[in-house]
Amino acid sequence: MKVNLRVPTTLADIPLHQYQRFIKTFENTDDMTEAYAGTKMLEIFCGLKTDETLQLKVKDLKTITNKLNIALSEKPLLITRFKIGGTEFGFVPQLDDLTFGEFVDIENNIGDWDNMHKAMSVLYRPITERIDSQYQIEEYRGDSWHDAMLNMPAAVAISAINFFFLLENDLLKVTLPYSSEATTDKAQDQKLTTLTDNGGGTTAL
Repeated sequence: MKVNLRVPTTLADIPLHQYQRFIKTFENTDDMTEAYAGTKMLEIFCGLKTDETLQLKVKDLKTITNKLNIALSEKPLLITRFKIGGTEFGFVPQLDDLTFGEFVDIENNIGDWDNMHKAMSVLYRPITERIDSQYQIEEYRGDSWHDAMLNMPAAVAISAINFFFLLENDLLKVTLPYSSEATTDKAQDQKLTTLTDNGGGTTAL
């Protein structure tokens, strides 16, 4: 039996809704066999039914799953623009300009893959004006673009998540030394206070 199928070779070829389904399916792999994993990957990313997958040669199945695994292991840098149909979306140009409501919607959804498209609809919005690499985006309108984001490239969503992860790490690098410094200063102040309270004398050993 000859099977014609389209195999994604990069994360850009995989829509977000497929990636969400993949994450949900492979949440717990403790009891998952290699055969079942391969079958589910072809079902999710290539649209093959189980009986169609069973008709494939073992070597072909391994070739396809290897290509999928390579695509899924990509770690893209931040992608600021992409298109869905005829609409071009842009990443929020200035994160400092986010409203508190927008920030809450991101925080409530970006940690849950089932709701990742909702977080992405805050971070990426239709571009309303563009001059060279500079652009302006549409005002946030709640759930207006939730469904559209289900079809955004998974590469874009993952690039945004990686961006925030790096941003958080950079913030920690700045915050932790400052906290340590502040703790040291506080300890020194307490030590000076103790010495002052004791008359600044020395203790004989």
